[in-house]
Amino acid sequence: MVDYVKLKEEDEPPSYEQEADPPQQVYPPVQGQPGQGYVHQQYPQPQVVVVQQGYQGFPPSQGFPPQTHTTLAWIACLCFFWPVGLVAVVKAHEAEQCVGRGDYEGGKRSGEAANKWAIAAIITQLVLGVVVGIIYFTIGFFGL
Repeated sequence: MVDYVKLKEEDEPPSYEQEADPPQQVYPPVQGQPGQGYVHQQYPQPQVVVVQQGYQGFPPSQGFPPQTHTTLAWIACLCFFWPVGLVAVVKAHEAEQCVGRGDYEGGKRSGEAANKWAIAAIITQLVLGVVVGIIYFTIGFFGL
């Protein structure tokens, strides 16, 4: 094992003193050159214009744009009965197009239709699942 000895003040290495930088040679100004000062040039200050914008493309008097039910339509198409869900997706796309061109009443009608078709796809899948489950249980239980 190694013994560690505590250093005493006299055992410390000598400190180094900083030396001053060597003097720099200064050159005299060159004849024919402009003076050491310069003329401060005034530049025009830029003008700042603040423009407040509202919701792009939608008049504030009509409130928020109508719901298009796109997410529900895609969920109904991908997770439930897809033939009916596909109709919901088409209606939701029509609603998006109507809202995009400014026809908010048409967008509202197509969005409501998309919602109805999506709910129909969900209900159809649930009913078909119950019917198929009953048939499978009946055939499996009675061994037909």
